Amino acid sequence: MNSRDPVTYAATATILTAVAISASLVPALRASHTASDDKRELRVHLFYPADVKATGSTAVYVPDAEVMRGPWNEAMMARITAMRVHCVENAALPPGKARYPVVLFSPGGGLKALTYHVFLEDLASRGWIVAALDPPYNARAIRMPDGRVLGNLKPEERGWPQPKNPQEGQRFYMERNWHWSRDVSFVIDQLEALDKGKGQFAGRLDLQSGVGVYGHSRGGQVAATVRILDSRVRGGINIDGMVGDYAVLPAKENDTAVGASPFPWIQKPLPPPPTDEQLQRAKRTRVEFEADFERVMNKWKRQLGAIEGGAMRVTLNRPGVGHIDFSDEPYWDGTMADANRAGRLRTIVEARHWVHAFSRGNNSGRMGQAKAACRGQIHGGNRTHIRQTLALANYGRPSAGKQLGTHITPA
Repeated sequence: MNSRDPVTYAATATILTAVAISASLVPALRASHTASDDKRELRVHLFYPADVKATGSTAVYVPDAEVMRGPWNEAMMARITAMRVHCVENAALPPGKARYPVVLFSPGGGLKALTYHVFLEDLASRGWIVAALDPPYNARAIRMPDGRVLGNLKPEERGWPQPKNPQEGQRFYMERNWHWSRDVSFVIDQLEALDKGKGQFAGRLDLQSGVGVYGHSRGGQVAATVRILDSRVRGGINIDGMVGDYAVLPAKENDTAVGASPFPWIQKPLPPPPTDEQLQRAKRTRVEFEADFERVMNKWKRQLGAIEGGAMRVTLNRPGVGHIDFSDEPYWDGTMADANRAGRLRTIVEARHWVHAFSRGNNSGRMGQAKAACRGQIHGGNRTHIRQTLALANYGRPSAGKQLGTHITPA
């Protein structure tokens, strides 16, 4: 199968297990779909609220950690295999007929979905059902439910040649983004089937008003794009995903549509301007750099301002915030100094506040309510925790025909 070919999905997926996590759940929902003479398979982990009386085995943090030996050094392996999570496998949902809102999560490039427990468990413990996708051939290795291990594809099997220039590289990146976005839509199909089927999830997923999608890095860009492709997605959250000059990657080449549903973009601080020495090595002038920077900022503002449901760009404006901090890594990087780890764990807490606030406020699909919930993170109970570390830009149309001007709440 050429990875650039259109993907045709099978009509059904096989639910191998519905593993559970206590107050959250890690299921092993496996969806498979075919394309031409090959099939594309997804490992999907389901986290959900559990019955407070549920009993069972505590879930293993990363059950297939052993297949990552090599990419993960021995010190990392020791910490990861020793870690425990706040989840119970195969726990029952709370009794009754209550339906739970649904969000889907997509990981960063090269990362495993289960290395984001800090986000997955948090939303599930607050009443969401969270489906975390492991796209095939993303992580260096992943074990499927039947025991097979999928690793990175060989260069000749990837379907994308080595890019000849940055523009071609960006186009290939977009094509991968479209594949991942289709994966998200396929999983939504399977969740709809799960809700209509038999078992404990039947009639318990609140899908009628749509789903939310969030992700980190490449997965965050997918969360932005799938809003355009799938009307069932009522909002997307991009956690520090950035490529080129796009705030929202297009759903097809040369398309300018940015989607209508609400969209917050959570970022680490932008890097400082280059030094004169760095500019000299890059054979660029200060004027050229500043012109490029202004062009990118203006394109971001245009794209975000065109989102009818509204958009926000939230910067955790504190020194030392890194891209990988929006994952579990601060917990299992044994080389990190304690003082540094404390700051990075604070990044996780702040990002979780924003994800939860937006998800709660956006259940209605209205950015106004989502923004109000998010603003509560500045002025409400978490004021001392977040107030000093935030730069917030709002974009969008709060009412038909009236444009909301961009404004910044200073850190």
